[in-house]
Amino acid sequence: MKSKPSYQPVEIDLTASMSLFVGEEGRSDAMTEVSEKLEADKKTVLHFSLSDWATEGSGKLPPQALLNAMASLPMSSKIYVFGSEAFLWDIHQFALGAGFMSEQVKLNEPASSARRVFCTHCYTVMEDIVETPIHCQGCGLLLLVRDHFSRAHGAYVGLNINAEDPTEIPEKEAL
Repeated sequence: MKSKPSYQPVEIDLTASMSLFVGEEGRSDAMTEVSEKLEADKKTVLHFSLSDWATEGSGKLPPQALLNAMASLPMSSKIYVFGSEAFLWDIHQFALGAGFMSEQVKLNEPASSARRVFCTHCYTVMEDIVETPIHCQGCGLLLLVRDHFSRAHGAYVGLNINAEDPTEIPEKEAL
């Protein structure tokens, strides 16, 4: 079973009353290129380029200014997100929490193939994984990174690859 997200080219919705562009640091060129289409039509556009996230407990929180902007947008607004796949899905989850529907949040093609991986054995979440198998940072098990994607975690599933024979270690493959 594969549930890997597929990303379509972002199409600007000219009927949206406002547009919010959220980009991870280093993605401002792609974000600006898309947002200029709206600015030419004199639409209201808000930009956030995020480099720092506040950490609270086990999760990341966007800056309060972004949360305030999401809360103040009219219902007919769209949110366009640019960055790593983990960043895209973090912002997607925050937008849903702010009352937006998934259809209102447009995710651009991820900036890299790096993945967030969720260990199904100890629930550790690991960032920037580019190959499989990997050793879990929490329990140490050797994990196969599957193409099964959890939208709730914004992560791919990691499963123990050598449970029957721990000495069997497969070759690494790029994701």
